[in-house]
Amino acid sequence: MFKILQQPYPFPHKSVGVSLRKSLVEGAGVALFFVVFQPFGLNDWQHPHKLWVLIGFGGIVSICTLFNRSVLPLLLPKFFNEQTWVIWKEIADILFLLALITCANMFYSKFFFQYIPLTLFGFVAMFFIVALVGFVPISFGVMSNYIYQLKKYNQTIVVQSNETTKQEEKVATPIKLIAENEKDSLELSSDDLLFIESSDNYSTVFYQKGNILQKELLRSSLTRLESQINLPKIVRCHRSYIVNLTKVEKVTGNAQGYKLHLKSLDFTVPVARKYSGIVEQMK
Repeated sequence: MFKILQQPYPFPHKSVGVSLRKSLVEGAGVALFFVVFQPFGLNDWQHPHKLWVLIGFGGIVSICTLFNRSVLPLLLPKFFNEQTWVIWKEIADILFLLALITCANMFYSKFFFQYIPLTLFGFVAMFFIVALVGFVPISFGVMSNYIYQLKKYNQTIVVQSNETTKQEEKVATPIKLIAENEKDSLELSSDDLLFIESSDNYSTVFYQKGNILQKELLRSSLTRLESQINLPKIVRCHRSYIVNLTKVEKVTGNAQGYKLHLKSLDFTVPVARKYSGIVEQMK
């Protein structure tokens, strides 16, 4: 059971635009559910603005899910790390979201339904209701997404060096990477470059020099360095990585996506889903 909880899981927190769109859709679904079915005795409840009160439950869901997707990762960046996102973190994230919605619903319901107690018992009762409403769609969404991503990416691809790749490795192109201060720089051959990893305002260049792994830290964004290379086989594969495709030995995958294994290195470079097309180039 513990091993299953440690399995990689697709990182759910995307851009603000995607998060906003998903939150609005989910809120609209909850609002529609309450308006149409009026569960938990709401069918007998009378209020002059009953329709808007019921729609308000959907608004709570939209606000809470948007906070969970867009604000919480900024407050807890170490926990919400895409590279270390696993099943137990996904479950913890969902439980926190349910608890957040529960708290918001308690205060919202207390305003309209005086019999809702702001106590531990009241929280447990409301949490049960929230979980009951969301259990089926949440469980189905988590498992179906995991199975889909696992089937899509769980494969091993051995990269075969064709004649074009061999020629590109022989024809080395000089690369000069210049830091933002325009003073610090690194000059190397394209054949020596392995990958570049970004970290905040810095980027670490990994390269070989005489078959020895070297690292050079430059104060520069990854986008800036990418614009200085402009070679077809040295590409962006992730928001935090640039990789030399001629150095890739094989490709593996899990539910989070593809991983590039570089020659003579005990290290993998992740491939974000938006860049998964580069794997097709290596098949």
